[in-house]
Amino acid sequence: MSFLHVYHEADGDQSLLMTQDPERIGLELVANQIQFRRYTLPPLMPSATADAVLDQHAAIIDELCQLSGCRRVELRGMSPVYPDGDLRRELLSTESRSASENWHLFLHGQAIFYLHLGYRVYVVGCERGDLISIPANVPHWFDMGPQPDFVTLSLSNVESHHLAETTSDIAQRFPRFEALVGDAAA
Repeated sequence: MSFLHVYHEADGDQSLLMTQDPERIGLELVANQIQFRRYTLPPLMPSATADAVLDQHAAIIDELCQLSGCRRVELRGMSPVYPDGDLRRELLSTESRSASENWHLFLHGQAIFYLHLGYRVYVVGCERGDLISIPANVPHWFDMGPQPDFVTLSLSNVESHHLAETTSDIAQRFPRFEALVGDAAA
């Protein structure tokens, strides 16, 4: 389920805002130059090749390229049997920033983006059909859960994604996927 929790950066225990309303999520995020939208997607065929998935979503990809200005499109994802999944989860669960803007459309599964904006942390639970943009240089981290199972269309304008680590340990002070996905489902 899509959700937004907003916290003060000093208090990862008490949220200032909690909503599952996609319109409210979009309004809260667009105030910080972050796009959040919901798309109705065609079924994702489990045995489809990457090229078939990209072809199946060609119209949406064209729309997103026009909307974002991004020209590089790739499929990203993980499954529960991904090698070194625990290590990858921990690496992505550290606050970092990218020099480029990135857009992600969830085609399958769910994960959580944490965006550190000013004195607030915006925790955005994304699922199939959710589009989120991460502006360049916004401190953020990502939690795909202990059993990651997701696929995204990711758009950017860079060949490879280099994350510059920050010195902040802020990610350790906020609830992880397991706690938040359970809360959202309740």
